[in-house]
Amino acid sequence: MIGGNREAAHAVGHCRGALFFSIFGGLWLLSPAYARARLDGIHIGLIAGTVLILVVTAVRLQRRGKKAGTGAFPEEQKKRADRIFGIVNAIQWGAIFLDFFLLPRMGYGAFTIPVAVLIVGLHFFILPPLYRHRGNLVTGALLTSWAIACLLLLRGDRMIAWAGLGAGAILWGSAAWALRTATRLLRMAGL
Repeated sequence: MIGGNREAAHAVGHCRGALFFSIFGGLWLLSPAYARARLDGIHIGLIAGTVLILVVTAVRLQRRGKKAGTGAFPEEQKKRADRIFGIVNAIQWGAIFLDFFLLPRMGYGAFTIPVAVLIVGLHFFILPPLYRHRGNLVTGALLTSWAIACLLLLRGDRMIAWAGLGAGAILWGSAAWALRTATRLLRMAGL
């Protein structure tokens, strides 16, 4: 049965996306420092603090809209979308595993990070329709373009560092955009 507020349901979805973007953005931002053995308490603290702020904001907004958004979409549509989402993510993680397993053995270890960013970017384009909104498509386009630019323009440690930094910045920007959109949707829903 359909009866929930669609704006609230979409806001909850944006918050869920912001949670992923926040956490994975932080991990991508840690990767260049870790790869170059320059990971210190200041970097970890700044990244962890920003992730915490984004995550707390997402959780608070999600709580505001969760009850009102319940039932906004047919349960079968949600189950199908979640199933496709799981398959897409399994393929993504399998491709990333192959990237990190095969490229170093073939002598292209420096390409693993930008290729992983490329894989993550491409996965946004094959998300199920329920999750395929403008923000995710922009995120996918930015990640894909960034990864290709890094592969074409940079080499060695610089390529690894810039690929990770760019991916983290893009994901954090996407988290902020998702939270802004969720806030707007919740206001439209009167919440």
